[in-house]
Amino acid sequence: MVLNPHHPNPADRDNARRWARELLALPNFYVLDTETTGVDLQAEVVQIGVVDKDGRTVLETLVRPTRPIPPDVQAVHGISDAMVQDKPTFADLYAQLASLLAGMVLVAYNMDFDWRILQQSGTPYGLPALRPKALHCAMKQYAAFWGHKKLGYADYRWHKLGEAAAQQGIVVRDAHSALGDVRMTLALIRKMAE
Repeated sequence: MVLNPHHPNPADRDNARRWARELLALPNFYVLDTETTGVDLQAEVVQIGVVDKDGRTVLETLVRPTRPIPPDVQAVHGISDAMVQDKPTFADLYAQLASLLAGMVLVAYNMDFDWRILQQSGTPYGLPALRPKALHCAMKQYAAFWGHKKLGYADYRWHKLGEAAAQQGIVVRDAHSALGDVRMTLALIRKMAE
């Protein structure tokens, strides 16, 4: 584990470390990531990856959205319309996803975004919200762990997942693929717990 020697409040770092340790002490939890058609209020999932606390793949699939994937977004994650044209829609996956996440502790790196995207992806089909037990944001916890203040703000600066992984000596592999990102997130949680 690499620590920021200039952390303005080591108690916040200790709280983030405690969060990671308590998470890892659970019988199980899932780490989730999505790749999407964008970031706007109509964006949808094009890939979902979920691993359990031991890093075993629970779900990995491409998803066919109801709208095209913009070229600038394709350039980020490499998922094209052709790659998803024969894949299941979010509605096709909903029963499996709802069953999988029901009552589970769920972690994502930028949970606010991933959770919004999951809800938005169900909207065109009139699907109800998914019902996990709890939602945790590893990005916000890592921000408190690393401890760089945002200039002019009381909050800590959020870090991109690849940046956070590199700070902790985690190999950045398969970035911007759902499964690659969940594996980096899980590795980051383990580092924070050390």
